[in-house]
Amino acid sequence: MPADIWAKWLDEADREGAAADRQLRILRSQVRDRVVHKAGLKHGSRVVDLGCGSGFLSLEAARLVGPEGRVFAVDSSPGALEALARRAGERGLDNVSALQADISSLPLQDDTADAVVARSVLSYVNDRRMVLGEARRVLRPGGAISLFEPVLSEEELVLDWEDEVYLWTKLRQILQSRHPAYGFDRPELMGEVREAGFEDVDSFTWHADVTRPFAGVEEAVEELEDALPGELSLAACWRRHGVTDEEIRRVSGRLAEGSRKPSYHDILPCIYIWGNKPASR
Repeated sequence: MPADIWAKWLDEADREGAAADRQLRILRSQVRDRVVHKAGLKHGSRVVDLGCGSGFLSLEAARLVGPEGRVFAVDSSPGALEALARRAGERGLDNVSALQADISSLPLQDDTADAVVARSVLSYVNDRRMVLGEARRVLRPGGAISLFEPVLSEEELVLDWEDEVYLWTKLRQILQSRHPAYGFDRPELMGEVREAGFEDVDSFTWHADVTRPFAGVEEAVEELEDALPGELSLAACWRRHGVTDEEIRRVSGRLAEGSRKPSYHDILPCIYIWGNKPASR
């Protein structure tokens, strides 16, 4: 998927959701604040923000580390980095370096940073271990990593699928085997962080209630088409692996009908993970 599509979608989802929902604005702030807090940022720190987008974490990190610190904001999307530079300028933050690069191959020297942060990035890369290895490489000994990731494989979707239960089981299995965001659970992600060479790894899980009724079939279809962008769309993933539009519409109809029942709920576990590069090599 082109990086511009992902960056634009994430930025628009953040802005539109926050504008429409005060509670969402509060929750987003809590995500940002917890990630940067666990990174241990202080005046003068040097920070790498992986998959920075338009600056959700970078701008707050830049404010916290002050003019003597530095934030290396890394993204493969030129559009996202342009938006980040504009927002940093509007806030008078001149301690942000925007770097266009793949986060699996960072254009930074070893032991560059005091902290590495990321929000909703590892869920959408094909090689999490390579990204984590790069994060460890650019950290100084003793430096901190702090991450936030939704864990879609553990989503608690309670819905009576009735006669579509076998079709939904088929579609769920495709996601778990073919979609990167469904390809890990919390223990696996924790294990990958440890295997990358981090120590004192700990975590906290926030169960986000994303329950909402769908007005009808068309709205449910739109959710499956657009809840994630481009090739990450659930419907796009299914089509690549032989699922027909008629099958997607059948599942959408059942989702729309079931979502209006009192028993329906949808809970998404989101995990914060933090740890440190060993102080000695």
